[in-house]
Amino acid sequence: MKETQTPWEAIGTYLNNRSDKESEAIIKAWLKESPKNIQLFKEIVDTKFLTEKIQSAYVPDMDHLWGELMNRIQPPATKNKTVVLKYLKYTAVAAALVLAFFVGKMWTLSMKSADGDLVSYSTSFTEAGQRSNMILPDGTKVWLNSSSELKYTSAFNGENRDVYISGECYFEVAKNPKKPFIVHANDLQVKVYGTHFNVKESAKLKQSEVTLVEGRVEVLNPDNKSLSYLKPGEKLILNGQKFNVEKEINAGAMIAWTQGVLTFEDQPFEEVVDYLETWYGVSIHLDQELHNNHRYTFKVKTESLREVLELISVITPIQYKIDGEHVFIKSKKS
Repeated sequence: MKETQTPWEAIGTYLNNRSDKESEAIIKAWLKESPKNIQLFKEIVDTKFLTEKIQSAYVPDMDHLWGELMNRIQPPATKNKTVVLKYLKYTAVAAALVLAFFVGKMWTLSMKSADGDLVSYSTSFTEAGQRSNMILPDGTKVWLNSSSELKYTSAFNGENRDVYISGECYFEVAKNPKKPFIVHANDLQVKVYGTHFNVKESAKLKQSEVTLVEGRVEVLNPDNKSLSYLKPGEKLILNGQKFNVEKEINAGAMIAWTQGVLTFEDQPFEEVVDYLETWYGVSIHLDQELHNNHRYTFKVKTESLREVLELISVITPIQYKIDGEHVFIKSKKS
């Protein structure tokens, strides 16, 4: 493959937090061309951090990145396969390096409000299969699960403490009795002054959830109508216009994903699949007959997707096929 020139303009926009999808695509394509490009990009980023006297948040370890990538979908390759996969290693490392720099990336976008005023939005997001965390200007800590996004305006911590999310986020809100902290999701809002809670939206299950770990929260619909106040250990599930509150749940297990652990406690197959899709960054196609017929209790930490599916197949008569980012699960006929 003929190598292209170094895309200095695209790299410059990235380093100054002004990149867009087009410039990111240019950088990703350039990184995949050669390991030399990966090294050059690393040196450019490290030099910028050192020049600004900011400690680099990430120093890539190529072998470690390769191992993580190979372990995400299937168990580690045996030694006799290592040499065969050597060529693929460079391509995978290039992709991993790109993800490492772009996961949790903060964007700033200015747009006009309904009143014609120019409003700046800061947005942080995660890629599929990745997780990240950040600290907001008021000191609130936020964890973003896979394929999630958090956005807030330049007025945050001034007149308001409003954030807008999609996906799943866990919050440890800095206390401020004079300024409520409000999370806006597609189907609901959560209003607090200082507490710990988790908000999850599932497009596949067509529902939203709020789980309270500590403190007290008020859950409202998008029209500011109060739905319920939650106590620690309670979870509100909203599906369309209907909602219910589950009491005495294991809230710690619900937020274990922030510590790199996925825990299931007597949950239906459909919910397990929804979490596994997020965790591994894949799309799982599940036979309809399996949706509500089985419930599971187990924990995932370092296991690959293939190992998890093997575990499930021991408990349930299923057969599965992994095809890239798509997984097909169906009943195993006797």
